[in-house]
Amino acid sequence: MTRFRFGAAIALTAGIAALVQSQPLQPGGKPPVQFKQFGGMQGQFFQSSVSRWTGQLALDLEAVKTDVAAAKLTPAQKKAINTQVDNALLQTVGLDQLVRRGAGKDKLFAAFSDVEKSLGSLAATINKAPAAKQATAGSLGRAEISFHQLAAALGAGDNDPTRGKRRLIRLAESIDDNTEDLRILVGELIGGNDRTLERVLGSYAREARLLSRRVRDDADAELIKATYLAMVDRWSEAVTLFGRLRVVPPAIQNQSVRVDGLHRRMGTLLNLSPSPANPNPIPLPPNGKRFAFAVGADTGAHPRVTVFADGKGTVAHNFLAYDKNFTGGVRVDMADLNGDGAPELVVAPGPAKVKVALPVRVFDGRDMNLLVEFIPFQNWTNGLHVAALDLMRDGRSVVAVTAEGTQHVKVFDLAQGKEIDSFFVHDQKVTGGVRLGWGDVNGDGTPDLLTVNGPSTNMVTTVKVFNGKNREVLAEFPAVDNKYRGGAFIAGADVTGNGQANPVIGLDAGAVPLVRVFDTKGKVLVEWLAYDERFRGGVRVAMSAQSHVVTAPGLGLKGSPVRVFHTGRLKAPLSEFVPFAGFDGGLFVGGR
Repeated sequence: MTRFRFGAAIALTAGIAALVQSQPLQPGGKPPVQFKQFGGMQGQFFQSSVSRWTGQLALDLEAVKTDVAAAKLTPAQKKAINTQVDNALLQTVGLDQLVRRGAGKDKLFAAFSDVEKSLGSLAATINKAPAAKQATAGSLGRAEISFHQLAAALGAGDNDPTRGKRRLIRLAESIDDNTEDLRILVGELIGGNDRTLERVLGSYAREARLLSRRVRDDADAELIKATYLAMVDRWSEAVTLFGRLRVVPPAIQNQSVRVDGLHRRMGTLLNLSPSPANPNPIPLPPNGKRFAFAVGADTGAHPRVTVFADGKGTVAHNFLAYDKNFTGGVRVDMADLNGDGAPELVVAPGPAKVKVALPVRVFDGRDMNLLVEFIPFQNWTNGLHVAALDLMRDGRSVVAVTAEGTQHVKVFDLAQGKEIDSFFVHDQKVTGGVRLGWGDVNGDGTPDLLTVNGPSTNMVTTVKVFNGKNREVLAEFPAVDNKYRGGAFIAGADVTGNGQANPVIGLDAGAVPLVRVFDTKGKVLVEWLAYDERFRGGVRVAMSAQSHVVTAPGLGLKGSPVRVFHTGRLKAPLSEFVPFAGFDGGLFVGGR
């Protein structure tokens, strides 16, 4: 399977650096919205972007050690591999520390070179033992992907031709290797008489090899561009064929995600604009549009986030949203904020003892690259709640944020890189804060803001819906009755199929794990217990792409299982799975 190349090269032709930038198109033929960095955050954004991938690479290397421990290897073989893993971890952590200290580019690239050499030594050691190579194929393959993403994040704005050429050659070779692995998986897991998909993947891999050779030989920039555009055609053809399959095995889907990420990274490195002969965007990987929701670990755990590709628990992405030492929990939501067809992941920090406010972060839905980050409430360290919605018809990329324990909500447009609204849901004296969601409640085509207050000492738990056009109150009613003050969580989902969102709430800790779906007048349409009635840790809610309701428990339920419900069939969940093995703490969930 994967060959794990971490090779080097020499000078880059000047023509490659002159190619103009581009992005994949939106489904309607428009380029995706580019987010504007918020004022004063540019330097921090570079550090965050690089640390995103040093952290991911470290996680992947730890996974390699886990795979080695379970493999049938001699003690000497395990020791030799683990020594190389530890060295790679040491170099990765060293690079991360330099980035966080704001070191100069020369020091950073020198440290990155050490990371590259250590990964090369690790791959060489693993390749000496066939059993080790087989056991670590998945984890070391993920480490290779993280390495390329790290190279791209570190190289943002870097015009050094030598380093640029090295990145291109490494990436083309990785595309070749990973595509060949995908072709083998298709043959093994799908098979059949029709080998068209395998042939197309083989053609795509050959184009990648050709691009690598042409870059290495300092070919003309236009020739390199033409080679990549040929790769675009082949990959688009392959994904179209994937889309015709009735069932895509998880192993194939995961590998296709890897190839897709590498393919788009190549386009970014080449700075290629859409060609008139290639007007279509690079498609999403198989099943990429069908289902998406994220789960974040609550207080007391590392800031782990997992994005799921379907309702059965197939993992699309798994990473740390903040520094691994942060234990305040991660609140999550998903929405297609830039209009490229893939829902972005939005995360916000929970409360923790930190010296400075942590930002809200938005990650690319295709490969979890950091797109933008911003601090909505200066000097606020007591936690945030966040809700995002799909790209608006008027081009706005909207995210709403509230400060934990307050009634203050701010709305931000990422396309403009600025705050566009600020208001209080209830009187400022109301305790307990609010939780947020979006949904087109009145059916006018503009999403409306759904709110419900948290546990309060002086107010009944109340659902309140604000018109997305003018902030007029569209609905206001008690979540339970005129006595319950225990708080709730909220989402919006069209569970009736009439094109209008229904408020969906899950009761907070201290109450039974009740989920309710309302109409706009406060009438309960359906309700059920998401977990055993004896559980009192609270239930958090989100929606899926099919308007199924996804639930996650608060603190105190063994395994902290996530459940997916069809509101028309509530005798049992459609599916249940454990996002974080061995973790019994609370979870936050967000979907699109």
